Amino acid sequence: MKNTFHVTVLVLMLFAMVGCKKYDTDYKSFLDHHEVTYPGLAAGVTYHAGNLRTVLVWHPSPDPSIKNYLVTWNNGSDSVVVNATSHSPADSLTVSIPNLKEYVYTFTIVARDNDGNRSVGQDLNNVRVYGPVYQASLLNRAVNETEPYSYNNDGTVTLYFNKADTGNVTTTVTYTNMLGVAVQKNIKPADSTMMLSDYKYGTAIQYSSQYIPVAGAVDVFTAKADNLPTIYAITEMDKSLFKQYNLPTDAGSAYGWEKYYLWDKSTAEPGYYSSSQVYPSWFSFDMGAAGSMGKLQIWQRTSDLFNYGNPKVFEVWGTNNPSADGSFSSWTKLATFTSRKPSGLPPGQNTQADADYAAAGEAFTFPPDSPPVRYIRFKILQTWNSTDFFHMLEITLYKQNK
Repeated sequence: MKNTFHVTVLVLMLFAMVGCKKYDTDYKSFLDHHEVTYPGLAAGVTYHAGNLRTVLVWHPSPDPSIKNYLVTWNNGSDSVVVNATSHSPADSLTVSIPNLKEYVYTFTIVARDNDGNRSVGQDLNNVRVYGPVYQASLLNRAVNETEPYSYNNDGTVTLYFNKADTGNVTTTVTYTNMLGVAVQKNIKPADSTMMLSDYKYGTAIQYSSQYIPVAGAVDVFTAKADNLPTIYAITEMDKSLFKQYNLPTDAGSAYGWEKYYLWDKSTAEPGYYSSSQVYPSWFSFDMGAAGSMGKLQIWQRTSDLFNYGNPKVFEVWGTNNPSADGSFSSWTKLATFTSRKPSGLPPGQNTQADADYAAAGEAFTFPPDSPPVRYIRFKILQTWNSTDFFHMLEITLYKQNK
Protein backbone atom coordinates (compact mmCIF):
# COMPACT_ATOMS: atom_id res chain seq x y z
CA MET A 1 0.00 0.00 0.00
CA LYS A 2 2.79 2.42 0.86
CA ASN A 3 4.56 1.82 -2.45
CA THR A 4 1.32 2.37 -4.38
CA PHE A 5 0.92 5.84 -2.71
CA HIS A 6 4.45 6.90 -3.66
CA VAL A 7 3.88 5.92 -7.29
CA THR A 8 0.63 7.86 -7.44
CA VAL A 9 2.25 11.07 -6.09
CA LEU A 10 5.12 10.79 -8.56
CA VAL A 11 2.73 10.47 -11.49
CA LEU A 12 0.74 13.51 -10.40
CA MET A 13 3.92 15.62 -10.10
CA LEU A 14 4.96 14.68 -13.63
CA PHE A 15 1.56 15.73 -14.99
CA ALA A 16 1.83 19.07 -13.16
CA MET A 17 5.28 19.80 -14.57
CA VAL A 18 4.14 19.01 -18.07
CA GLY A 19 1.08 21.22 -17.62
CA CYS A 20 3.08 24.21 -16.34
CA LYS A 21 5.57 23.93 -19.13
CA LYS A 22 2.72 24.19 -21.64
CA TYR A 23 0.74 27.07 -20.09
CA ASP A 24 3.65 29.40 -19.35
CA THR A 25 4.09 30.02 -23.08
CA ASP A 26 0.46 30.24 -24.12
CA TYR A 27 0.40 34.08 -23.81
CA LYS A 28 2.88 34.27 -26.70
CA SER A 29 0.22 33.14 -29.10
CA PHE A 30 -1.83 36.24 -28.19
CA LEU A 31 1.18 38.54 -28.66
CA ASP A 32 2.25 36.89 -31.91
CA HIS A 33 5.41 35.74 -30.09
CA HIS A 34 6.59 39.36 -29.55
CA GLU A 35 7.21 41.28 -26.33
CA VAL A 36 5.00 44.33 -25.66
CA THR A 37 6.82 47.65 -25.12
CA TYR A 38 5.01 50.64 -23.64
CA PRO A 39 6.69 54.01 -24.38
CA GLY A 40 7.00 56.41 -21.44
CA LEU A 41 4.19 58.77 -20.46
CA ALA A 42 4.11 62.56 -20.84
CA ALA A 43 3.87 64.67 -17.68
CA GLY A 44 2.10 67.86 -16.63
CA VAL A 45 -0.58 67.66 -19.31
CA THR A 46 -2.70 70.84 -19.31
CA TYR A 47 -4.39 73.29 -21.69
CA HIS A 48 -5.00 76.99 -22.36
CA ALA A 49 -8.50 78.08 -23.35
CA GLY A 50 -9.02 79.80 -26.69
CA ASN A 51 -11.53 81.16 -29.17
CA LEU A 52 -12.90 78.08 -30.99
CA ARG A 53 -9.59 76.41 -30.28
CA THR A 54 -7.52 75.09 -27.44
CA VAL A 55 -3.78 74.84 -26.85
CA LEU A 56 -2.53 71.63 -25.24
CA VAL A 57 0.77 71.63 -23.36
CA TRP A 58 2.76 68.83 -21.74
CA HIS A 59 6.29 67.93 -20.66
CA PRO A 60 7.74 65.26 -22.94
CA SER A 61 8.63 61.79 -21.71
CA PRO A 62 12.37 61.16 -21.16
CA ASP A 63 12.00 57.94 -23.15
CA PRO A 64 14.39 58.48 -26.12
CA SER A 65 12.56 55.96 -28.28
CA ILE A 66 9.42 58.13 -28.58
CA LYS A 67 8.95 59.41 -32.13
CA ASN A 68 5.70 61.35 -31.78
CA TYR A 69 2.48 61.81 -29.84
CA LEU A 70 -0.98 61.10 -31.24
CA VAL A 71 -3.67 63.46 -29.90
CA THR A 72 -7.28 62.40 -30.47
CA TRP A 73 -10.70 63.87 -29.58
CA ASN A 74 -14.37 63.43 -30.50
CA ASN A 75 -14.09 59.77 -29.49
CA GLY A 76 -11.06 59.31 -31.71
CA SER A 77 -12.69 60.63 -34.90
CA ASP A 78 -10.33 63.65 -34.99
CA SER A 79 -6.61 63.57 -34.39
CA VAL A 80 -3.29 65.34 -34.84
CA VAL A 81 0.30 64.07 -34.64
CA VAL A 82 2.88 66.03 -32.64
CA ASN A 83 6.52 65.21 -33.31
CA ALA A 84 8.71 64.51 -30.28
CA THR A 85 11.16 67.38 -30.77
CA SER A 86 12.51 66.95 -27.24
CA HIS A 87 12.88 64.23 -24.64
CA SER A 88 13.72 66.55 -21.77
CA PRO A 89 10.99 66.75 -19.09
CA ALA A 90 12.10 70.37 -18.48
CA ASP A 91 10.83 71.34 -21.95
CA SER A 92 7.23 71.77 -23.10
CA LEU A 93 5.48 70.51 -26.20
CA THR A 94 2.64 72.71 -27.41
CA VAL A 95 -0.05 72.06 -30.00
CA SER A 96 -2.93 74.34 -31.01
CA ILE A 97 -6.14 72.52 -31.93
CA PRO A 98 -8.18 74.84 -34.20
CA ASN A 99 -11.67 74.71 -35.74
CA LEU A 100 -13.40 73.46 -32.59
CA LYS A 101 -16.94 74.15 -31.46
CA GLU A 102 -17.89 76.00 -28.28
CA TYR A 103 -18.04 72.88 -26.14
CA VAL A 104 -16.31 70.83 -23.43
CA TYR A 105 -13.90 68.22 -24.83
CA THR A 106 -11.82 65.24 -23.74
CA PHE A 107 -8.43 64.80 -25.41
CA THR A 108 -6.33 61.63 -25.35
CA ILE A 109 -2.55 61.70 -25.79
CA VAL A 110 -0.67 58.54 -26.83
CA ALA A 111 3.14 58.36 -27.16
CA ARG A 112 4.46 56.28 -30.06
CA ASP A 113 8.00 54.99 -30.77
CA ASN A 114 9.76 54.06 -34.01
CA ASP A 115 8.58 50.46 -33.79
CA GLY A 116 4.93 51.44 -33.59
CA ASN A 117 4.60 50.74 -29.88
CA ARG A 118 2.02 52.89 -28.08
CA SER A 119 1.85 54.16 -24.54
CA VAL A 120 -1.19 53.83 -22.35
CA GLY A 121 -3.45 56.73 -23.39
CA GLN A 122 -3.59 59.81 -21.13
CA ASP A 123 -6.93 61.64 -20.99
CA LEU A 124 -7.29 65.39 -20.47
CA ASN A 125 -10.91 65.98 -19.46
CA ASN A 126 -13.17 69.05 -19.20
CA VAL A 127 -11.31 71.10 -21.78
CA ARG A 128 -13.65 74.04 -22.34
CA VAL A 129 -13.59 75.86 -25.66
CA TYR A 130 -15.08 79.38 -25.83
CA GLY A 131 -16.68 81.16 -28.76
CA PRO A 132 -19.52 83.46 -29.89
CA VAL A 133 -21.90 82.48 -27.08
CA TYR A 134 -19.37 83.54 -24.45
CA GLN A 135 -18.49 86.68 -26.38
CA ALA A 136 -22.15 87.71 -26.65
CA SER A 137 -22.43 87.58 -22.86
CA LEU A 138 -19.68 90.15 -22.30
CA LEU A 139 -20.47 93.66 -21.09
CA ASN A 140 -18.18 96.64 -21.38
CA ARG A 141 -16.57 98.04 -18.28
CA ALA A 142 -19.10 100.42 -16.77
CA VAL A 143 -18.68 104.16 -17.06
CA ASN A 144 -19.29 106.17 -13.89
CA GLU A 145 -22.93 107.17 -14.26
CA THR A 146 -22.71 110.05 -11.80
CA GLU A 147 -19.65 111.58 -13.46
CA PRO A 148 -18.82 109.96 -16.82
CA TYR A 149 -16.38 112.77 -17.64
CA SER A 150 -15.08 116.08 -16.39
CA TYR A 151 -13.84 119.29 -17.96
CA ASN A 152 -10.37 120.19 -16.77
CA ASN A 153 -9.14 123.75 -16.40
CA ASP A 154 -6.45 123.21 -19.04
CA GLY A 155 -9.03 122.29 -21.71
CA THR A 156 -8.52 118.55 -21.50
CA VAL A 157 -11.23 116.01 -20.69
CA THR A 158 -11.06 113.16 -18.16
CA LEU A 159 -13.18 110.01 -18.52
CA TYR A 160 -14.22 108.04 -15.43
CA PHE A 161 -14.77 104.27 -15.28
CA ASN A 162 -16.06 102.01 -12.52
CA LYS A 163 -14.08 99.10 -11.12
CA ALA A 164 -13.20 96.51 -13.77
CA ASP A 165 -14.74 93.04 -13.66
CA THR A 166 -12.71 89.86 -13.25
CA GLY A 167 -11.15 88.81 -16.54
CA ASN A 168 -10.94 92.33 -17.96
CA VAL A 169 -7.53 92.87 -19.55
CA THR A 170 -8.06 96.34 -21.03
CA THR A 171 -10.71 98.75 -22.31
CA THR A 172 -10.17 100.55 -25.62
CA VAL A 173 -11.53 104.07 -26.08
CA THR A 174 -11.92 105.34 -29.65
CA TYR A 175 -12.38 109.06 -30.29
CA THR A 176 -11.65 111.77 -32.85
CA ASN A 177 -8.83 114.20 -32.17
CA MET A 178 -8.69 117.87 -33.09
CA LEU A 179 -7.13 117.00 -36.46
CA GLY A 180 -10.12 114.82 -37.31
CA VAL A 181 -8.14 111.60 -36.94
CA ALA A 182 -9.51 108.54 -35.13
CA VAL A 183 -7.44 107.71 -32.05
CA GLN A 184 -7.47 104.66 -29.78
CA LYS A 185 -6.30 104.62 -26.17
CA ASN A 186 -6.38 101.77 -23.63
CA ILE A 187 -7.17 101.92 -19.94
CA LYS A 188 -5.84 99.18 -17.68
CA PRO A 189 -8.11 97.34 -15.20
CA ALA A 190 -6.29 98.92 -12.24
CA ASP A 191 -6.89 102.46 -13.52
CA SER A 192 -10.20 104.32 -13.32
CA THR A 193 -9.53 107.50 -15.30
CA MET A 194 -8.35 108.38 -18.78
CA MET A 195 -7.40 111.87 -19.92
CA LEU A 196 -8.04 112.99 -23.50
CA SER A 197 -5.73 115.89 -24.30
CA ASP A 198 -6.72 116.29 -27.96
CA TYR A 199 -10.41 115.40 -28.08
CA LYS A 200 -12.54 117.14 -30.71
CA TYR A 201 -15.60 118.32 -28.82
CA GLY A 202 -18.98 117.21 -30.12
CA THR A 203 -17.71 113.99 -31.74
CA ALA A 204 -18.58 110.44 -30.74
CA ILE A 205 -16.59 108.45 -28.20
CA GLN A 206 -16.84 104.66 -28.20
CA TYR A 207 -15.37 102.14 -25.82
CA SER A 208 -15.06 98.35 -25.81
CA SER A 209 -13.61 96.04 -23.16
CA GLN A 210 -11.45 92.99 -23.75
CA TYR A 211 -11.63 89.88 -21.58
CA ILE A 212 -10.06 86.47 -21.10
CA PRO A 213 -12.51 83.76 -19.97
CA VAL A 214 -10.06 82.11 -17.53
CA ALA A 215 -6.54 82.70 -16.33
CA GLY A 216 -3.98 81.60 -18.87
CA ALA A 217 -6.30 81.82 -21.87
CA VAL A 218 -4.52 82.34 -25.19
CA ASP A 219 -7.24 84.44 -26.85
CA VAL A 220 -8.87 87.71 -25.90
CA PHE A 221 -12.59 88.38 -26.46
CA THR A 222 -13.94 91.87 -27.15
CA ALA A 223 -17.37 93.11 -26.06
CA LYS A 224 -19.60 95.00 -28.48
CA ALA A 225 -18.72 98.71 -28.42
CA ASP A 226 -20.81 101.21 -26.45
CA ASN A 227 -21.01 105.00 -26.72
CA LEU A 228 -20.11 107.53 -24.07
CA PRO A 229 -22.25 110.66 -23.83
CA THR A 230 -21.23 113.26 -26.37
CA ILE A 231 -19.00 115.86 -24.77
CA TYR A 232 -19.66 119.37 -26.06
CA ALA A 233 -17.40 122.38 -25.98
CA ILE A 234 -18.21 124.86 -23.23
CA THR A 235 -18.42 128.65 -23.13
CA GLU A 236 -18.21 130.82 -20.05
CA MET A 237 -21.50 132.44 -19.11
CA ASP A 238 -21.38 136.24 -19.39
CA LYS A 239 -20.90 137.50 -15.83
CA SER A 240 -21.88 141.03 -16.86
CA LEU A 241 -25.46 139.73 -17.11
CA PHE A 242 -25.47 138.22 -13.61
CA LYS A 243 -27.48 139.93 -10.93
CA GLN A 244 -28.78 139.27 -7.45
CA TYR A 245 -32.14 137.58 -7.14
CA ASN A 246 -33.26 137.35 -3.54
CA LEU A 247 -36.03 134.96 -2.59
CA PRO A 248 -37.79 134.72 0.81
CA THR A 249 -36.03 131.53 1.92
CA ASP A 250 -32.53 132.50 0.73
CA ALA A 251 -29.67 133.08 3.15
CA GLY A 252 -28.75 136.66 3.87
CA SER A 253 -25.32 138.26 3.85
CA ALA A 254 -22.91 139.35 6.59
CA TYR A 255 -19.90 141.63 7.12
CA GLY A 256 -20.50 143.47 3.86
CA TRP A 257 -19.65 140.39 1.79
CA GLU A 258 -22.51 140.42 -0.74
CA LYS A 259 -23.56 137.94 -3.40
CA TYR A 260 -22.56 140.18 -6.29
CA TYR A 261 -18.90 139.79 -5.31
CA LEU A 262 -19.20 136.20 -6.57
CA TRP A 263 -19.18 137.39 -10.18
CA ASP A 264 -16.97 140.49 -9.98
CA LYS A 265 -14.17 138.63 -11.85
CA SER A 266 -11.86 138.87 -8.86
CA THR A 267 -10.64 136.00 -6.71
CA ALA A 268 -9.49 138.41 -3.97
CA GLU A 269 -11.52 139.23 -0.90
CA PRO A 270 -14.29 140.15 -0.37
CA GLY A 271 -16.63 137.49 -1.64
CA TYR A 272 -20.00 136.32 -0.39
CA TYR A 273 -20.39 135.58 3.34
CA SER A 274 -23.76 134.24 4.45
CA SER A 275 -25.60 135.11 7.62
CA SER A 276 -25.87 132.35 10.22
CA GLN A 277 -28.12 129.57 9.00
CA VAL A 278 -29.39 126.11 9.87
CA TYR A 279 -28.26 123.67 7.19
CA PRO A 280 -29.14 123.05 4.49
CA SER A 281 -28.91 126.69 3.45
CA TRP A 282 -29.10 128.26 0.01
CA PHE A 283 -28.92 131.38 -2.12
CA SER A 284 -30.11 132.23 -5.64
CA PHE A 285 -29.16 134.55 -8.49
CA ASP A 286 -30.07 135.38 -12.10
CA MET A 287 -27.54 134.65 -14.88
CA GLY A 288 -29.45 136.94 -17.28
CA ALA A 289 -29.52 134.24 -19.99
CA ALA A 290 -30.32 130.53 -20.12
CA GLY A 291 -27.75 127.84 -20.73
CA SER A 292 -27.27 124.09 -20.33
CA MET A 293 -24.65 123.98 -17.60
CA GLY A 294 -21.43 122.14 -18.38
CA LYS A 295 -18.90 123.23 -15.80
CA LEU A 296 -18.59 125.21 -12.57
CA GLN A 297 -15.52 126.70 -10.92
CA ILE A 298 -15.39 127.90 -7.31
CA TRP A 299 -12.66 129.92 -5.62
CA GLN A 300 -12.54 129.41 -1.86
CA ARG A 301 -11.83 132.01 0.75
CA THR A 302 -8.05 131.59 0.85
CA SER A 303 -7.58 132.74 4.45
CA ASP A 304 -9.69 129.71 5.49
CA LEU A 305 -8.59 127.31 2.78
CA PHE A 306 -10.42 123.97 3.08
CA ASN A 307 -11.67 125.13 6.46
CA TYR A 308 -14.50 126.94 8.25
CA GLY A 309 -17.29 128.08 5.91
CA ASN A 310 -15.86 127.04 2.57
CA PRO A 311 -18.47 124.69 1.02
CA LYS A 312 -17.63 121.00 1.05
CA VAL A 313 -20.85 119.30 -0.08
CA PHE A 314 -23.44 121.26 -2.04
CA GLU A 315 -26.12 121.01 -4.70
CA VAL A 316 -26.75 123.24 -7.71
CA TRP A 317 -30.35 123.77 -8.78
CA GLY A 318 -31.75 125.56 -11.82
CA THR A 319 -35.01 126.97 -13.16
CA ASN A 320 -36.42 129.37 -15.71
CA ASN A 321 -39.33 130.39 -13.51
CA PRO A 322 -38.50 130.67 -9.78
CA SER A 323 -41.29 130.16 -7.27
CA ALA A 324 -42.05 133.52 -5.67
CA ASP A 325 -42.37 131.93 -2.22
CA GLY A 326 -38.75 130.73 -2.33
CA SER A 327 -39.71 127.04 -2.31
CA PHE A 328 -38.02 124.38 -4.47
CA SER A 329 -41.26 123.46 -6.26
CA SER A 330 -40.17 124.98 -9.59
CA TRP A 331 -36.47 124.12 -9.32
CA THR A 332 -34.58 121.16 -10.84
CA LYS A 333 -31.51 119.73 -9.15
CA LEU A 334 -28.71 119.83 -11.69
CA ALA A 335 -25.96 118.14 -9.68
CA THR A 336 -24.51 117.31 -6.27
CA PHE A 337 -20.84 118.14 -5.80
CA THR A 338 -18.23 117.41 -3.15
CA SER A 339 -15.12 119.53 -2.80
CA ARG A 340 -11.89 117.51 -2.93
CA LYS A 341 -8.73 118.28 -1.03
CA PRO A 342 -5.68 116.83 -2.84
CA SER A 343 -3.70 116.06 0.32
CA GLY A 344 -6.60 114.60 2.25
CA LEU A 345 -5.33 116.31 5.42
CA PRO A 346 -7.80 117.49 8.09
CA PRO A 347 -9.05 121.10 8.15
CA GLY A 348 -6.36 123.60 9.05
CA GLN A 349 -3.55 121.50 7.52
CA ASN A 350 -2.76 122.31 3.89
CA THR A 351 0.03 121.49 1.48
CA GLN A 352 1.28 123.57 -1.43
CA ALA A 353 -0.62 121.19 -3.72
CA ASP A 354 -3.81 122.07 -1.83
CA ALA A 355 -3.14 125.79 -2.24
CA ASP A 356 -2.34 125.48 -5.95
CA TYR A 357 -5.44 123.38 -6.57
CA ALA A 358 -7.72 125.90 -4.87
CA ALA A 359 -6.02 128.90 -6.52
CA ALA A 360 -6.81 127.49 -9.97
CA GLY A 361 -10.50 127.35 -9.09
CA GLU A 362 -11.89 123.96 -8.15
CA ALA A 363 -13.74 122.58 -11.17
CA PHE A 364 -16.98 120.59 -11.15
CA THR A 365 -18.69 119.02 -14.18
CA PHE A 366 -22.46 118.86 -14.63
CA PRO A 367 -24.15 115.74 -16.01
CA PRO A 368 -24.37 115.67 -19.81
CA ASP A 369 -28.17 115.97 -19.91
CA SER A 370 -28.35 119.20 -17.90
CA PRO A 371 -31.39 121.25 -19.04
CA PRO A 372 -31.11 124.92 -20.06
CA VAL A 373 -31.75 127.22 -17.08
CA ARG A 374 -31.46 130.93 -16.34
CA TYR A 375 -31.70 131.04 -12.54
CA ILE A 376 -29.20 129.22 -10.32
CA ARG A 377 -29.54 128.18 -6.67
CA PHE A 378 -26.66 126.89 -4.55
CA LYS A 379 -27.80 124.63 -1.71
CA ILE A 380 -25.03 124.18 0.88
CA LEU A 381 -25.21 120.85 2.70
CA GLN A 382 -21.90 120.88 4.56
CA THR A 383 -18.93 123.18 5.01
CA TRP A 384 -15.35 122.10 5.60
CA ASN A 385 -15.61 122.73 9.33
CA SER A 386 -19.37 122.30 9.85
CA THR A 387 -20.01 125.98 10.56
CA ASP A 388 -23.42 127.68 10.56
CA PHE A 389 -22.29 130.03 7.76
CA PHE A 390 -20.58 129.67 4.41
CA HIS A 391 -18.40 131.83 2.20
CA MET A 392 -16.92 131.87 -1.32
CA LEU A 393 -14.86 134.40 -3.29
CA GLU A 394 -15.81 133.79 -6.91
CA ILE A 395 -17.81 131.44 -9.15
CA THR A 396 -17.66 130.86 -12.91
CA LEU A 397 -20.29 128.95 -14.83
CA TYR A 398 -19.95 127.47 -18.32
CA LYS A 399 -22.67 126.36 -20.72
CA GLN A 400 -22.49 123.49 -23.18
CA ASN A 401 -22.44 124.49 -26.85
CA LYS A 402 -24.97 121.98 -28.15
